[in-house]
Amino acid sequence: MDRHTYRSSRPYKYHNTLDSDLVQLLLFYILPFILVNGIIFFLVTTKPKYEVVIEGTNDYRTTDVTFTIKSVMPLKEVTIKMDAEPLDLVKVGKKTYRSTVNHNGSLEIYMKNFNGMALLEYAHIDILDDEPPAIEDYVSEDGLLSFTIIDTQSGVDYSSISALTSAGQQILPLNVDKATGRVSFQMDPNGLSVSVKDMSGNEYLTTFSFNELPPPEESQEPASDSPDETA
Repeated sequence: MDRHTYRSSRPYKYHNTLDSDLVQLLLFYILPFILVNGIIFFLVTTKPKYEVVIEGTNDYRTTDVTFTIKSVMPLKEVTIKMDAEPLDLVKVGKKTYRSTVNHNGSLEIYMKNFNGMALLEYAHIDILDDEPPAIEDYVSEDGLLSFTIIDTQSGVDYSSISALTSAGQQILPLNVDKATGRVSFQMDPNGLSVSVKDMSGNEYLTTFSFNELPPPEESQEPASDSPDETA
């Protein structure tokens, strides 16, 4: 009997079981482990996020503060204070709030996520004019009182400058130089109360008297020796 030998015409494929096991280990164990632990780490360590925008000012009296919550996780607590007092916020959009502030100060922002992570940060407002003008370089000579007014924010309200004499009479300045801020008044020998305001309405009120003013320069010179008496 003749024997016939049959051979397959398809090539033999070698299966690398080691590579297959590594792929399965990577796909079904290592990557899921990294993904799950990454999510847990994110949920546990994520801090609250926010954005605060302090707008400019047109009148130096008020400015708007906009507070936007940027946190992905739910918040457990949010407090915003202005100089230790709660800030009055109005909701103007999704997770966006606004408040109008009328004085300089420090914003205290406290936020806490449901995961327990919290932050406490501060933002400072210093663009408003809540300080009165200043008076410098005052002198008195020839019965006139002159001084320089300085205000570096809203500016001097020159129409507000006036004074009261010791008798209670209101008088206006004799001369006002807006370019230099120099102002002069007729001096009252018994004292003169001067009032100056800036464009934000802050008032500086002070009283001048001859006893408090520096003496004229000529009186500061040493007196000459008296002539010798003759017999």
